[in-house]
Amino acid sequence: MSASDVDRPPAQRPELDDLAVLNALAEPRRIELLRLLTDQQLCTRDLVAATGMAQPLVSHHLRVLRQALLVDSTVCANLRVYRVRADTLRVLGSRLDQMAARAAVTSGVQPC
Repeated sequence: MSASDVDRPPAQRPELDDLAVLNALAEPRRIELLRLLTDQQLCTRDLVAATGMAQPLVSHHLRVLRQALLVDSTVCANLRVYRVRADTLRVLGSRLDQMAARAAVTSGVQPC
């Protein structure tokens, strides 16, 4: 959720789709883009230069990451600047922690 999403009523906030997030993270090039964006905000041109990927491919992966709510962007001086949405990573981490806690309980039980 972005800062503007926090101000919206809960019914109007975008819902995090775990499957969309995990599918987005399943592509190694998208992980590479996320790693770069974790440390700094970058425009498409910078991401192309840093990764060596073609611009249309970078734009495609950024669109998938944006749709999964993993990145968002703002326009600054005629450039679209991308950044990681830490809130999405926190929610995903929390959900995975909850699953791990439940799995720890069941993994200690003998099946037979």
